[in-house]
Amino acid sequence: MENGIHTEEVLKQPNTSPKKKLHMRQQVVVFLLVWISMVIVTLIAGLSIRQYASSRIMNEMEDHVRTQAGYLAEKIYINDGVLDMQATDAAGIYMMANALNGRIVIIDTTYCMIFDSYDLDTQKYLVDQDIHEIMTGDSQDGMYRENHFIRYAFPVTGQDDQIQAVAIITADISSVKKIAAALRNQCNILLTVFIIISLLAGYVISEVSVRDVKRLKRQLKNMKDGLLGQVALEKVFYEVEELTSDINDIFAKTQMLEESRQEFVSNVSHELKTPITSMKVLSESLMMQENVPVETYREFMNDIVQEIDREAQIINDLLTLVRTDKGPDSLNFENVDMNALMDVILKRLKPLAEKRNIEVTYESFREINADIDKVKFTLAISNLIENGIKYNVDGGWIRVSLNADHKNLYIKVADSGVGIPEDCVDHIFERFYRVDKARSRDTGGTGLGLAISKNIIAMHKGTINVYSEPGKGTTFTVRVPMNYVKQENTIR
Repeated sequence: MENGIHTEEVLKQPNTSPKKKLHMRQQVVVFLLVWISMVIVTLIAGLSIRQYASSRIMNEMEDHVRTQAGYLAEKIYINDGVLDMQATDAAGIYMMANALNGRIVIIDTTYCMIFDSYDLDTQKYLVDQDIHEIMTGDSQDGMYRENHFIRYAFPVTGQDDQIQAVAIITADISSVKKIAAALRNQCNILLTVFIIISLLAGYVISEVSVRDVKRLKRQLKNMKDGLLGQVALEKVFYEVEELTSDINDIFAKTQMLEESRQEFVSNVSHELKTPITSMKVLSESLMMQENVPVETYREFMNDIVQEIDREAQIINDLLTLVRTDKGPDSLNFENVDMNALMDVILKRLKPLAEKRNIEVTYESFREINADIDKVKFTLAISNLIENGIKYNVDGGWIRVSLNADHKNLYIKVADSGVGIPEDCVDHIFERFYRVDKARSRDTGGTGLGLAISKNIIAMHKGTINVYSEPGKGTTFTVRVPMNYVKQENTIR
């Protein structure tokens, strides 16, 4: 513990067994997510490029064959609607076949092969489904891939658009397939390089992503080891900067709570010690004197009884404060007639006000029912009114009002008392805080009444505010929801 703060409690971490398990898990998750994303994108892009390139080469080859088919049709001569092979440019057809590294066949309407660039099947008949559909006009043409060849069949027409023959171009695509295979190999190599680059990039990105977390973890470890202070990180990601700011805020609040706890313990010790010291002094005074008159004994014993009563009041208030610190779960809610409750509270306190000739008035604007803990809420409002009586002037006044809207009830307690200095207003709800310590003890206050009231109102999900001016009085306003809804405090 350093500076009164239990670092183990402030910076308590989950019990993980390896030392770097949490950090490694974060790094692996980030790395895997980034790497998988990059690999998926790279694979999709690489495969798409490879498929597109291969398809593009084959499509261009098919387009080239179709173009050559157009030239072939121009070389075939048709005279008066009759195919004339004597006038056909056979030499040009042979050259075209050689250029395509393939074969050209012309079939007339009797399905006889009247031309074969290979000179193997001339005057033989060739009948198949594709040729028949083209010859009869059921199909315009046909493009087919067969192993290492492209086979394209198309009709040859005369001037009257009558089909006179069917030409078949068979082109060798072995060289094109080799080019496509080489291109695929290059794409595979490039894809492998991309995967390696993405792997390295993913690792670098993951390292950069957890870099700030590492630095933050080191500082938190130093704080856990006892080097307390604010976390200081420069040039970090925005999210880590926000996290650091939240950690610093939590640590600052923890320090404030610890300081408040220490001050509270100190004040409790002082408040409990004061009556005991007084009783000890009174008792020793009696013991040191001989033949003490009975009247003196009675006077001293009366003082001792008063100090005992004061000690009991402090202890009771402390117990009440502890009970109100347990939160809303310790409340016993019931639907209460607030007008009747306020009448009961004022009836109990009016005799105390009448002793000092203080006028107490009450105004209710409507009938109000609310879900409250009747006992604790009565204590909170009683403390406010009793506070107004104690710190009022003789012959003064206290005005209490009750009102509500569709959601909340409002209670106002205003007095004509001595008021509260401006620099003390923000502290009056602190435990054992007194604006005027001598006057507080004269009136029998313990310095816990307003703290208890604020705790009880907060337990009811309400708020309390104070407005005061020295010499002119003080006004407390309380707002509390009429319908209490239980809220889960679990942090997920």
